[in-house]
Amino acid sequence: MKATDEHPPVFTAEDQLHLLQLHARRAIAERIASEQSSEPADDAESTEEEQTAPVVPAVWRLVPTDVSLHDWQAECLPKWLERGRGTIKVATGGGKTLFAMAAAQELHNRQQPDLRVAIVVPTIPLMLQWAEELRKSNLPESAIGLMGGGHDPTPLEHRRILVCVLSSARERLPSLMRQAGWSNRLLLIVDECHRANAEQARRIFESNPAFTLGLSATPEDVDDELSVPADEAYAQSPVGQGLGPIIYEFALRQCLDAGLLTPFELWHIGLPLAPKEAQEHASLSREISDLRTDLERGYRTSRSKLGFLAWCQAQAAREGGNAAKFVQLTGRRKQLLYRARARLSATRAILGAELADRETRAITFHEAIGEVERIFLDVLQDGLPAVLEHSKLPATLRRESIEAFRAGNARVVVSAKSLVEGFNVPSADVGIIVASTASVRQRIQSLGRLLRKKQAGRTARIYILYIQQTEDESIYEKVDWNAVVGATVNRYFLWTPPAGGAWPEGLRETGSSPRRYLPPSTQVNASGLSMGARYPGRPHGIDLKVDQDGNLRVLETNQLVPAPREMVEYILQNQHRRARCTPGGHLIVRVDDDMEDGAKWRYVGPLRIPEQQESQLERIELLLRSRSGRRVIAQVRANGENFAKGPEDTVKRLLAWTDRTARGHGARAVSSIYWDGNVAYWVEIGGRRIDFDEAAEPLEF
Repeated sequence: MKATDEHPPVFTAEDQLHLLQLHARRAIAERIASEQSSEPADDAESTEEEQTAPVVPAVWRLVPTDVSLHDWQAECLPKWLERGRGTIKVATGGGKTLFAMAAAQELHNRQQPDLRVAIVVPTIPLMLQWAEELRKSNLPESAIGLMGGGHDPTPLEHRRILVCVLSSARERLPSLMRQAGWSNRLLLIVDECHRANAEQARRIFESNPAFTLGLSATPEDVDDELSVPADEAYAQSPVGQGLGPIIYEFALRQCLDAGLLTPFELWHIGLPLAPKEAQEHASLSREISDLRTDLERGYRTSRSKLGFLAWCQAQAAREGGNAAKFVQLTGRRKQLLYRARARLSATRAILGAELADRETRAITFHEAIGEVERIFLDVLQDGLPAVLEHSKLPATLRRESIEAFRAGNARVVVSAKSLVEGFNVPSADVGIIVASTASVRQRIQSLGRLLRKKQAGRTARIYILYIQQTEDESIYEKVDWNAVVGATVNRYFLWTPPAGGAWPEGLRETGSSPRRYLPPSTQVNASGLSMGARYPGRPHGIDLKVDQDGNLRVLETNQLVPAPREMVEYILQNQHRRARCTPGGHLIVRVDDDMEDGAKWRYVGPLRIPEQQESQLERIELLLRSRSGRRVIAQVRANGENFAKGPEDTVKRLLAWTDRTARGHGARAVSSIYWDGNVAYWVEIGGRRIDFDEAAEPLEF
């Protein structure tokens, strides 16, 4: 019924928003009440309508006729077509979907007139978005199939394009492709392809596609210290091998410069812990540090290909012990930081101030669903027109909430990280990353979601909240935000919550990042570094030591490492006789005094640790001692030191040989002889093994 003065609207947009909020509150209560809560199934039909043979045009038009490719897309397309495989690294919002449709269109029209396309996406909402875009093409709707969320695409006889969720694709895609005979004409597109790195997800590549295209803002793992550059590591990974290496990059800053994303400011806000929170954090950190020292020793000797935390989690599942305790304590500390009182206070203060402008719309991100719900309930108390979004809500409620935000009835979306790779979210003027993992990838994904192109003249402000003087700050060592988005847009602040004051009271601009960015060692050009220069990279690597004979060794395995004498002498200036070799092949030393520039690591020189050879011979260390005025050879055993009794001639000749060898190699003396338990003896000086080449008998103790 049409609204008139006599008959006002029965159900207004404001009523609709209130209803959504009530549904969200009920969903929160139901989730908390049920220990076995799981994501409800999407309400899509479980079966498809009976297929009829579609009339598929000979020339595909997947890109709308009124849409022109951006410069980067036009430049990248022939490069991909020439190869027929590869990964495109483009910031969120830069036009990856449009590029993929252009690639499929050109591949079909120019090279493979009987093309089949399988598009793999991480979430149901993304599957539905792809389907919506594809339905704008000139292909009949029955030629487009969906798999996941209750959709079944079979039979594939009349399909040309299949859009499927990763969880379904890893189970069904290879067998479906074999049964339908698609493989030799198949283009496999994997959106957000970094999500396909899990062991089971890699099964999608068993579909043996003829053509491949990977799409992601951050396909490589930029969060770890790698022994090879990130692009090369991706090319060597199972996903990189399945899809092809990165062949084109169009980063966030380039998207901004090209005008594809909205201009913005990035405000980094350091927050304090409350006194009780700080006390608990310090206690947990001490326990974690003690456990980590022991666990890292086991991790290095294991030579595992997993990251350290993943290795700890695997050890915890198999054996429990210290690994399980470490995982449990780090989880507790993470939750402590996620739930820090200042995060909620700052979020409410920022939203209250920013939404005073009635045109402003905002999105918040948080890692933990419980905290997302807590923020949502609190901002409702503040009277803000907010909706809730996370993966545990009913699918219909999620879609209606996003539509309410799109229509402007809701002005705040309080979300979990599911929004980063989920719905096609309308642009917002304000973004608040309330809490995030230390993942560089996730931060960049979040920024791209918030920076969709807006109306002319409107800009955005994004707040990144972190807890100061904690591991929250480590993100600033991993990524140079000035390089990612440009120095002019980054501003750094500390906030002290005021007693009853309004935002921005208590905010103080510092002008610099809380930590200095350190590139991976593989990206450090050491050609211009002299011995003793400040090391500009991340100081991760293999720990080394200098033994009493001046040999450089791997700390955990005692492996001998050849190194020039001057480098060993520099290491000896460190009172602990310790050094480190980075994955980039740089020998570095931690300085003991406080340097003026704040740097703790100094460059020594280039170094390569040889591959350790598994020796078939036993290696026993024998010590040279002085006893009652004469030199002896000692072996350390559980009951103390035992001295060599003979053969007398062998003992005499070994002692004389060690003295000659030390003098001949510029060493004052050697303190150890090594023995295979039979007739082979040697010393190690200056990183070299020198064998006793005279005939000898086994020692007796």
